[in-house]
Amino acid sequence: MWNAIRLCPATVLLMGFAAAFGSMAFGPAAFSQQPVDQDEGLIFRDPFSGLSASEIESKLVVFLITDEDPFEWTKAKLDQADKNRLGGGPDVWCGPDFRRSFQKLFVSRPDLKDRCIVQRVVAGLPKNLTGDVARTLPPRAITAICDGQYRLLNFSVGVPEPSDLVRLIEDAEETKALLQLHQDDPAALSRAVLDRSNKRVDRVYHGALARLTEQVSFDGASLDVDDAWISQYARSVSDLNPVYLYDAGLRFGLSDGSDLVRLLVLEQHCETRRNWCDALAPSTIARPMRAIMNPLIDTAWGIPAVLEIDPQDHEEPLRWFSARRDNAFVVLAVQPTYLDRDISWPPPNVSRNPLAKRSWSELESVMANHPFRSVTAEQLAVILRENDELAINLLAPTRARYVVFEPGKKKPVVIRESDLPGKFINRLETK
Repeated sequence: MWNAIRLCPATVLLMGFAAAFGSMAFGPAAFSQQPVDQDEGLIFRDPFSGLSASEIESKLVVFLITDEDPFEWTKAKLDQADKNRLGGGPDVWCGPDFRRSFQKLFVSRPDLKDRCIVQRVVAGLPKNLTGDVARTLPPRAITAICDGQYRLLNFSVGVPEPSDLVRLIEDAEETKALLQLHQDDPAALSRAVLDRSNKRVDRVYHGALARLTEQVSFDGASLDVDDAWISQYARSVSDLNPVYLYDAGLRFGLSDGSDLVRLLVLEQHCETRRNWCDALAPSTIARPMRAIMNPLIDTAWGIPAVLEIDPQDHEEPLRWFSARRDNAFVVLAVQPTYLDRDISWPPPNVSRNPLAKRSWSELESVMANHPFRSVTAEQLAVILRENDELAINLLAPTRARYVVFEPGKKKPVVIRESDLPGKFINRLETK
């Protein structure tokens, strides 16, 4: 079974496993009550908050990204936050260990005490996208380091130990120097990072890194996070994931599907996916963190990131939905994860089941006669919350492709990839 998992093209089974069945049961009471705005020289601030001119030049911004429910964490933060403190509020699941690592780091490296600003980001699937069920699998974290302009310098999957922090910060400083050296030549910067990655990754990753090099055109390269970059990056991750799973299976003795849970625990340690992160560095380094954060989280965890939950950030889709909800069938098409966006949809109708004679394309044609729009998981979560809609399970038992809201009915209809489209076509045709 492990071989089947590691050969899955997008490794959706592995990366989506935790989202489908859970992560950890977090509620407002589960968050630490300890204020963590400042601790032994470690300054916590709100994500992407403004920096002074001197801070832009001298500071490193360390992001701690966790997969807790952003709605619950924000509510807990508002309940506890002191408005006079920067970044006040509750701790995240790995906050105590994270702060402890920095405390130990500052003992051995006091020169770094005033160099780092830490920003916490909660980006997991909220309960209204997990069927409002308690989650039970190990939680996840990503650590990323940026310069004062919020350009990504280094990242790691897991919660860093003091030794990991030293490596991450030193690598970030080296990348910052490369950025200054090649500030007008993104292609030269990418090649320099690629050379560094080639020297660092284990031999099993060399083939994947060579294929990544073939996929990337360094001529006239830019650091924009656009559709072309996202497609190339997703292909690189899809190519790299089977190598990572093969490597993890050898290193940790993983051989069965039940070992997936164990792997999630192992991934709480930075060393587990260190080669994976180093291999992706040429594609990610120096990109704007605000633009790259969603695809980075999505491809590291295999689930959509839900970051921006302020209704003001989603005014247009909220207005569109609210204006139509009570008087029409409303269809929301859910965008897939970044790893699957190059997969053709709707798929061809190849089923021999007589009940499946009608195709997904026919279903979409019928849906187009009703209010219809595409939304991200993030937008869907906010729409459900702001309109007091019932929770859905986005990823289980199989991934949701469409959510249909019928006037006068509270419970939405979730159409999944495993469904037969024909059973929904007649219903929508008669409305």
